Amino acid sequence: MKKMVLISSLLLLLFLSACQNKFSSDAWIDQPGKRYRMVEDLLAKSDLKGMTQDEIISLLGEPEQRITSPVPQFVYYLGRAGLGVDDLLFKLQFDANGKLESHEMTHD
Repeated sequence: MKKMVLISSLLLLLFLSACQNKFSSDAWIDQPGKRYRMVEDLLAKSDLKGMTQDEIISLLGEPEQRITSPVPQFVYYLGRAGLGVDDLLFKLQFDANGKLESHEMTHD
């Protein structure tokens, strides 16, 4: 009986942990410090490449930073990285037509 309770508890914990990692536009916008938990789910479920800047803003909200030169980029804060010294950033690079060309996660 104890073994069954333990297994059930572990399964519930795994389920709840997985739910916290699910991407949600509302959670992404409202809880920037928890974005690092959602970014993998976002990338797995959404084909961002080719989306316009307006579509990205509709999905992810306004970026923390817009870079215009040498190429247009949006930068979203994902949270603290490593030992809490660096910021983890999600950088989205757009082509000349304003469509998403590439993305990367970087430490800054």
